[in-house]
Amino acid sequence: MATCTLKSTARLILSRQGGTAAVASTLHQAVVARSATALASASITPRNNASRPILFKQHQIENQRFFSSTTAATSSSASSRPFKVLGLQQIAIGSLDKTKLSSLWTDVLGVEKIGNFVSEKENVNEDILRLGKEGSPFCVEVDLMMPVDETKSPKVHVPPLNHIGLWIDDLPAAVAWMESQGVRFTPGGIRKGASGHDVTFIHPKGNEGSPIGGGGVLIELVQAPKEVVDAMA
Repeated sequence: MATCTLKSTARLILSRQGGTAAVASTLHQAVVARSATALASASITPRNNASRPILFKQHQIENQRFFSSTTAATSSSASSRPFKVLGLQQIAIGSLDKTKLSSLWTDVLGVEKIGNFVSEKENVNEDILRLGKEGSPFCVEVDLMMPVDETKSPKVHVPPLNHIGLWIDDLPAAVAWMESQGVRFTPGGIRKGASGHDVTFIHPKGNEGSPIGGGGVLIELVQAPKEVVDAMA
């Protein structure tokens, strides 16, 4: 860097003083001297590379220990999990007025409406649609929801993409195990859902007692019927 700067300075002086030979010779000697000094300094400062293989080896060992312990913990947790998430059961979309939602999904997109569900306790009035072939265990339910009373809770229109539902092969076992792991559930426990299946909900947010929540997303866990379990397990 110093050599480059000195060369630049030389060019500047030469341009200003007419580029005399004397100035050029003097500056050339200065550049050579500075370069020689820099090279000499570099040559007398040996690099200590001998310790690098040892430090690298120690780093490898520490990484192996970390990943081994993490993998073991994950494998142990997975092997003790007494349930299985089989697949997506539903998506639920909310609005203050589901008329426009229903028009989009049924009239424009052509998704079949198969039912309606109203519950003052759950503060919901919803149209139930089906994606997929009737009778297929791989169908996905689409719920278009509006609140019975927009001033009350739960507010099924907030957020608009309200929640997702997951098929679970053993819901009671899943709830018991997840609670032991610190998962927070919404009040109400396991109960019958709009489609007649047993359901419960993971709360969008954890708290001090149960720190694991849905990361801002309401997650419905749905007991899968036998035909779904047989097809998706």
